[in-house]
Amino acid sequence: MTPLITIAACAVLNRARGDDRWMRHGFDHRAAKRIPGRALWYVSPAFGCAALFCGHGLVAAALWSLTVLVWGAGPWGYLIYVARPSNGKTPTRLERFLLDATGGNVHLALFCRMCFCLPGFMALAWWHGAFWLVALAPAFAALATAAYEAAWRIRPSNPIWIAELIVGALWGVLITATGGAS
Repeated sequence: MTPLITIAACAVLNRARGDDRWMRHGFDHRAAKRIPGRALWYVSPAFGCAALFCGHGLVAAALWSLTVLVWGAGPWGYLIYVARPSNGKTPTRLERFLLDATGGNVHLALFCRMCFCLPGFMALAWWHGAFWLVALAPAFAALATAAYEAAWRIRPSNPIWIAELIVGALWGVLITATGGAS
């Protein structure tokens, strides 16, 4: 039962990371923020709590928190449209760099952006002495990119929340699967 709870909790946490309306009074999107900062700052430690729940030690749980924090910190608001009309959004400097580096391939640029989890997986691999964990970064990035593409096909009118739930569930699967990583 623990894996299912963790996977579901991580799906909800990632959605909370992507949509900060919960940080506003009464969920009114026009209201001033009552909780300062970005949702990511509050949600990433909760991923560490999920890791503790799955039997990771305190250091590994902290590394999971940092992995999610580093992965989520940079911009990707343009790339998540995966070559669809972006409602007037323009690429940030980082997104433009990734697009230029990938020859304009939005899927590959989003994959590269999702690879920002790599430093965290490297730290987890070092901590656990299980260097196979590094291979999880590109696997996660590929699946996360596929989640955004699939979400656009499943619900083109409002896909992002679906993708965020799927990607959060991926985080949960990884946290659960690596509980005894060494």
